Amino acid sequence: MLKKFLYRLSEARTYFLRGHSNWFVYPISLINFISITFYLLIDNLTIIPDDFKLLRYYVIFFFLTYIPSAIIVGYLDMTKGAYRVEQKMTRELSPIWKEVFDRLDNIEQRQEKILQVLQDNTTP
Repeated sequence: MLKKFLYRLSEARTYFLRGHSNWFVYPISLINFISITFYLLIDNLTIIPDDFKLLRYYVIFFFLTYIPSAIIVGYLDMTKGAYRVEQKMTRELSPIWKEVFDRLDNIEQRQEKILQVLQDNTTP
């Protein structure tokens, strides 16, 4: 009975963490970021006319500039930035991934040997 209860509790915890971290944190943090930057920055700037100091204008401006900028920066990081270095370090330092990539390298070498043998046998 206790074991089943603890298992159900563990399941609920796992479901909570997945739902919270994958679905709720991003929109909540984005709304939080928008509201903080608006009220601390835009609302206090004297160079912006009062007609444009509306949250709806800032939200439109934010999404038109921030989302494309974040996509571009993310793309550059994945293709030319630190992501490749992180992946290389993960392969080299993690014993699990090291074993996986060693086995993949062995499979690749075997495939190359098989292809070489097949090519040698098919060429007259």
